[in-house]
Amino acid sequence: MSKNDELRYGAPGENAVHICVDMQRMFAESTAWKMPWLPRVLPNIVAVTAAHPERTLFTRFIPAQKPGQGAGMWRRYYERWGSMTIEELGPEMIGLVKDLAQFVPPARVFDKHVYSPWTGSDLHEQLRAARVDTII
Repeated sequence: MSKNDELRYGAPGENAVHICVDMQRMFAESTAWKMPWLPRVLPNIVAVTAAHPERTLFTRFIPAQKPGQGAGMWRRYYERWGSMTIEELGPEMIGLVKDLAQFVPPARVFDKHVYSPWTGSDLHEQLRAARVDTII
């Protein structure tokens, strides 16, 4: 390994976890929220996940069931993005892309209904309880 390939503080320890955010079919396939960069980064994510699938946590963004659901700004959001609700997409579209779904289990899935996995969830508490000291 060359000097440029080394991590400044060494390899992640036993209590590291890889958090992979929202690599779902609804962002990979032909939808209003398709991310054109997803195919380019997928091989790297597969490689990281394959190294330690038991230390991988996939987040999934779960949209509203149907247009207009949600409180406050989320209600207006799903009125605007009605095509991205479960009713319109189909429940299979919230699933992970096929190349990553194969790792579950032992990889785990953490569902969230807002953009950030840290907002309105117990993710931080779960990571602390598992003694996670490094997030990749």
